[in-house]
Amino acid sequence: MRPESSLSALPRVEPSASAPRERAMRKVLVVAYRFPPQGGGGVQRTLKFVKYLPAEGWLPLVHTVVNPYWPLQDATLLGEIPPIVKVSRSRTFEFERFARSADGLLSNEERATAPAQPPRRSSLSRRLLKSLAAFVQKHLLVPDAQITWVPGAFFRSLSLLRREAVDIVYTSSPPNSGQVLGLLLKIASGRPWVADLRDPWTEGIRRKQAYEKSRLRGALEHALERLVFARADHIIVTTEKTLEQYLAKYPAVPRDRYSVITNGFDPGDFTLDASSDPLLNRDEFNVTLTGNVEAMFDATPFFAAVKELVEESESLRAHMRINFVGTKRGKYDGLLRDLGLEGTVRYIGYVPHRTSLRYLAESDALFLCQIPVYESATTKLSGKLFEYLYMRKPILALTLPGLTSDILSRSGLGTAVDPGDIVGIKKAVRDLYTDWRSGHGRVVADEAYIGTFDRTRQTKRLAGLFDRVAASPR
Repeated sequence: MRPESSLSALPRVEPSASAPRERAMRKVLVVAYRFPPQGGGGVQRTLKFVKYLPAEGWLPLVHTVVNPYWPLQDATLLGEIPPIVKVSRSRTFEFERFARSADGLLSNEERATAPAQPPRRSSLSRRLLKSLAAFVQKHLLVPDAQITWVPGAFFRSLSLLRREAVDIVYTSSPPNSGQVLGLLLKIASGRPWVADLRDPWTEGIRRKQAYEKSRLRGALEHALERLVFARADHIIVTTEKTLEQYLAKYPAVPRDRYSVITNGFDPGDFTLDASSDPLLNRDEFNVTLTGNVEAMFDATPFFAAVKELVEESESLRAHMRINFVGTKRGKYDGLLRDLGLEGTVRYIGYVPHRTSLRYLAESDALFLCQIPVYESATTKLSGKLFEYLYMRKPILALTLPGLTSDILSRSGLGTAVDPGDIVGIKKAVRDLYTDWRSGHGRVVADEAYIGTFDRTRQTKRLAGLFDRVAASPR
């Protein structure tokens, strides 16, 4: 019923990376807290730049953390680091690990104490410890818990700058502590510094919520952000809307000190073994989402729409499968059970990046969701969106009008629906299913536009930016 689907059969956007330049490669210190073997979307951008910069005449020297507190691990990503790239790792004290341990101790104590018994002294001590940990995280670890990495990482980075004759420093955030480290390295060494903000800093939704609970934290983070924007030789953001936001916020920073480099897809990720046993049943209509569902996103309307669809159509109940590939969000378990969707909606745990791409390749339609807040819709793009574009499959996006809906419309691949519009969601899913049943897809991809999100092309732009910044008088 469905056409054969494999990665080898997908249309290709050929890598545009050129051969290494004739001149000796210059060196860039890449400071990134999120880096393999850590997994998840936060590592992809920096990893791909590191992968393709040598072909553009820049040799990355990576400095990252050796003992991060991060639940997502993907050791397969280490294979993408070129052999000529040195990776230096320094230790940190992860306060989040300490806080979680205190919370676990408290939970164990509560389970061991009968409800009728008065709290034991040790339990009260652990409660006090938990409260203290929450206070430290909320008010003292600014701009984030990873600030504890900065002191040791500063001295290690400074040593690398001098020993390796580094030409330029590149920092990536979040976590925003990475930009604080870049600021200190700029002050101490005077090296040219490019700050890459994958997400907005003080304008982020979660950041604003944190400032409501701690005005001191808000004041400190805004002060740090101002210093970063004042001292960085160049600032990279991922969307034009974010650029507009910062131009208005910091009018003293000239436009030519900013660049917009979006996230994208790596053509090399899709050269996978198509002969492996299929992950999904080819006789089912598979709609797949990869990555975490945002904790601030309410999927209840979507599940309500799916419930109505399967109640109205036995064919849909028999054939449709909604696959969430990524970290499981347990808060919906009870809802799915109450709605009778346990056989229709399937949660698949975290898998290596390339396995997640196989799920996309074997699916009939792709699904993503975005926090239904104006700031998110207008300034943020999910990294998964670009991998979806590469697949040239129908895409259903639950999002407010904004950047995602604009890209989907221009690419010719997607339909955007308000996340709370149950009727609209039902229609979109039903239309996708009808197309699948008939064997006629309705997408006509704009190949030239999709090609602009090729990671190799984006790395070429980054290398050109490094050339300009390194040559500019400071």
